[in-house]
Amino acid sequence: MKIVLKMSSPLFLLCLITGCWSLNEPDHLAFNLGDGWDIEDNRHVLVTTQIAIPANSGGLDAGGGGEGKRAFQTMSASGTNLYDSLHNLQKELSREIFVGHREVLLIGQKMAEHGIDKLLDEIVRNPKSELRSKVFVVKDGRAKDIFTTDPIFDPYTQTSLTRQEEILHIRHTYFRDLLADSLSRGIHPMVPAISLSPSSKPHYVGSAILNSNNHLKLVGFLGSQESAYANWISNRQDSLVSDFFIREKENNISVILKFLKSQIRAKMSGDDIQIHIQLTGKGSIVENNTELDPTKAADLKIIEKELKKNLQQEVTKLIATVQVKYRTDIFGFGKKVHHQLPKQWKGYEEEWDRIFPELQVSINFNVRCDDPGQSNTSMKY
Repeated sequence: MKIVLKMSSPLFLLCLITGCWSLNEPDHLAFNLGDGWDIEDNRHVLVTTQIAIPANSGGLDAGGGGEGKRAFQTMSASGTNLYDSLHNLQKELSREIFVGHREVLLIGQKMAEHGIDKLLDEIVRNPKSELRSKVFVVKDGRAKDIFTTDPIFDPYTQTSLTRQEEILHIRHTYFRDLLADSLSRGIHPMVPAISLSPSSKPHYVGSAILNSNNHLKLVGFLGSQESAYANWISNRQDSLVSDFFIREKENNISVILKFLKSQIRAKMSGDDIQIHIQLTGKGSIVENNTELDPTKAADLKIIEKELKKNLQQEVTKLIATVQVKYRTDIFGFGKKVHHQLPKQWKGYEEEWDRIFPELQVSINFNVRCDDPGQSNTSMKY
C-alpha cells in the first residue's frame, strides 16, 4: 500500500501544476466591467459594454505604455433581445467576453419605462452571468451616455459609481436583490438612480421605483433625501444627514444620523391592517447656527425634539407620496404582514396593491444626539 502511495503522489502533484484545461487563458478573454441596457426606436435592445484594457489600467494619466490612454473601451451593439445584442457585440471582439467581473448593470430610463422583466431571463439562465452586479437606473438619459464619460479619480466608471454609494452609506442593490424583490409578494423593487451632472459626470440622484406586477416598468423616482428615508425604513441605509430649522426658520442645524435601524410591526385592528414603524439612530451635530448649546441638557432636549419633529414630517410625507402617487409598496410592508400575520395574509395577498395605498401607518422615532461636535455654540462674527 505504501509503495502505491509513493508512486501515485508524484502523478497527483503533476496534475495540480498542469492547470485547468477547460478554462481560457486570461489573454483570450475580454473582461466585462459593466453592461448598459437601452431601448431603440425599433424596440431593439442596445447593449453597451465597458471592456477593461489591462495595459492601460493606470487610467487616463497612467505612466509607462498606458500614458494618455483609457483604462477601458466602450462598445455597443443592438439586437432583437439581450442575448442577440451580446452575440452581435461578441462578433466585434477577438477575445471572448467574460462577465464574471461585471461590477455594474445600468438601465436607461426609456428601457425602464418599457419594462425590463424579459431581460432578466438571459442573466439568470446564462451560467456565466454575474448575479452580484450592482444595478442602477439612469434618470433622464441612456446607459450608454454614462459609460462614455471619463471618471475623475478612478480608472473605471463602475468603480466611481460603486464608491459614490459607499461614501453616501447606501447599501448596494445587487442584481440578485432586484430579482428577489421582483419575485416576492408584498414588495416592489427600488433601485438607485444616477444621472449626468452639468459637467457630464455621473452622480447619485435618488432611487427608481419598479412595478414587479407590470413587467418591471418604471413607476417614478424618489429624490436623494426621500431615498435615504425609504432606505432607512427598509434597513438599507447606514447613515444620513438631516438639516432642519429651529424657532420659525431663523436658525438651522445639521446632524449626521448613524447606526440607523428600522423595525416594522404589522397588527390587526378589526378587519384592517395597521403598520407601525420604529426608527432609531444616533446623531452627531456637524453645524449649529443657533444660540443653543448642545452640551446643556435643556438645549440638547430642544434640538432633539426639533430633529424628531422634522423627521416625523419628512418621513410621513414620503410614505404618503409612495402610497398616493406611486401606489407601490417599496417598503416591504406586505412581506412583514406575510411573516407576522400569515393567516391574514392569505386573504390579502392577491389584493395587496389595492390595500397598500389605504394602509394606516404610524411612525415613532428614537433618535438622540450623542455627539455635540467640537464647539458648544455657533460661530458668530
